[in-house]
Amino acid sequence: MKRRFFHAIGLSVIGLMWGSSVWAGLADAVVRVKPSVVLVGTFKTTDTPRFQLRGAGFLVAGGDLAVTTAHVLPSDSGSAESASLFVQVRAGSGEWQMRAATVLEIDVARDLALIRITGTPGPALKIGDSRRVREGDNLAFMGFPIGGSLGFSHVTHRATVSSITSAALPSPSAERLKEQAIRGLRNGTFDIFQLDATAYPGNSGGPLFDPDTSEVMGVMSMVLIKNTRESALSQPSGISYAIPSRYAQALVDRHR
Repeated sequence: MKRRFFHAIGLSVIGLMWGSSVWAGLADAVVRVKPSVVLVGTFKTTDTPRFQLRGAGFLVAGGDLAVTTAHVLPSDSGSAESASLFVQVRAGSGEWQMRAATVLEIDVARDLALIRITGTPGPALKIGDSRRVREGDNLAFMGFPIGGSLGFSHVTHRATVSSITSAALPSPSAERLKEQAIRGLRNGTFDIFQLDATAYPGNSGGPLFDPDTSEVMGVMSMVLIKNTRESALSQPSGISYAIPSRYAQALVDRHR
């Protein structure tokens, strides 16, 4: 009986040691990535609060460009009553600085957007080659989950790439094809990273990065919802999706 007991403890210790070695570089990566991850939202003097967080983004290229997801951008940006697009960048003193932003390009099919930020450029992240990502890889992502409810503090989550799958999955019957799926099939499918990780509103647009190199491997895009939108908070599925970084790199390359 005692032998079995100590044998079980031995296995547990081995498991813990293996787990810690896998994420050994994450703490250093967080320090490097954090200054480049920005708040993306809207500003309007009649709103309360005046700055409304819509998602995250990260600085790239010369530090005056940021990648985010298309769905975090205000949908009514063309109207006179719309709120202006703004980004908040963390200054060296630790305070958030408000910067006006303009949209350079939107890739609707892949839910990506590239924006230009006014003011002094910040530290840019390097976009890695997402073709190197394999199923089973351990990555991490950073953003501002649940909006301002937890304060505007960077939050990092671990993520395992559970699958690299098609963004437009075939349906067993034509009646079940959604409008979005039909558009995806017409525009051509592309691979997307399915992650074994829980993400929330406020994570959209944040970087999925390699803990060893700090290179961006993807852009957080969406989560699998079990029932209603509200259940994403109360009963998270633990399944999230990220757009491979090579599509973000293509946006950046067109606007260097």
